[in-house]
Amino acid sequence: MKTADHRSRRFSGTKFYGDSGKSSTTSVRLPGGIGEFGLLYVYPFQLFGGTLGTSVATGFGWGNITVNGKRQNFKGMNDLYTDVLTWSKHLGPVDAGMPRGLTVKLDYSMVIPIGKYNTTDLYTTGQNTYYYIPNAALTYLTGPNALGDGTEFSVHFFLDVAGKNTARNYTNGLVADVDVAISEIIGRWQVGVAGYYARQFTDDKMNGQPVPGGNRFASAAVGPAVAYNIPECKCSIKFKAQFSVFTRNSLAPNAAYLFVNKAFN
Repeated sequence: MKTADHRSRRFSGTKFYGDSGKSSTTSVRLPGGIGEFGLLYVYPFQLFGGTLGTSVATGFGWGNITVNGKRQNFKGMNDLYTDVLTWSKHLGPVDAGMPRGLTVKLDYSMVIPIGKYNTTDLYTTGQNTYYYIPNAALTYLTGPNALGDGTEFSVHFFLDVAGKNTARNYTNGLVADVDVAISEIIGRWQVGVAGYYARQFTDDKMNGQPVPGGNRFASAAVGPAVAYNIPECKCSIKFKAQFSVFTRNSLAPNAAYLFVNKAFN
């Protein structure tokens, strides 16, 4: 089976936060957007009773950035994100077409640097860096309750291992990330809240040596999420907003996402 995922994202940031987690004296403004398109292929066989798949996604970014009064417009291709191989298995019953109980998912993903990159730009849509990302997810759907057709709990763990940016001889440190969501299914609607927390555990390096202070990144955000399923066309539409609640050594990100998914068979 093949599915297509079209994603539009608007993002913005107005403050840069330093190593202490407090707003720095650096003035930054970054409004922009990203349009993405992805494909997922599900293989016509199973492994250990689970489903196997491969996905790819990329897009085009645009916007402008202002740092301490210096403004620059940007636009260009993003890097390619791929779930090189994903395996998932549902361990509970199926009730009226809904997968009650626990679903387990294991992935090996990568970011492949095909996006636009320039060392002299204030912001680039590509990172000129390979990322190797083992990750795993757990999703649990309850039975019907007083609120609707079931409550869904999900948690997704990522480990981001960066390669070297050869243009700058710079390597980002190891980052762990957890995404969580709680939502209620009500007919065709799914409404809830989603968020993430990411933290860097090793220092950045330049020319093989740790950079002063380590430049360790951290970020957390949370916001509402709502989805609408359209089984007649095997489609779904999802909107999600994320508002920054904590940032370290990064621009505090606020973002809004619109996803449109379509299954081909």
